[in-house]
Amino acid sequence: MMSTLELKIREILLQARISKAYKGYPFLEYAIYLVIENESRLCHIYNEVYVKVAEHFGVAPTAVEKNLRTLRDAFWQNSGYEYFKEQCGVILYNRPFPREIIEILAEQVEKEMRKEQQ
Repeated sequence: MMSTLELKIREILLQARISKAYKGYPFLEYAIYLVIENESRLCHIYNEVYVKVAEHFGVAPTAVEKNLRTLRDAFWQNSGYEYFKEQCGVILYNRPFPREIIEILAEQVEKEMRKEQQ
């Protein structure tokens, strides 16, 4: 059974039109979960997020990085910047780093969960 947090992460990724067809999708889900659990992990993204995601899924950290970049590129090409602007209130003029996508989506998940608790 999935936790409320895990379900909310999936809901936000669905709203953002991020496709489950990419290998990076479960990596992104888990990375967002880790950052929500402890947002200071963003300061050490490679060791605190990519390595932990890699260990969780039994892959190399470089595979996590590569697949998150691929997912980011597809998201960006499919008007991901519009989702960030309309839903998150964030305007990006250049393609973001995967770390930035993780951070913005984690903040969006937390914001939505706070709304539901009110």
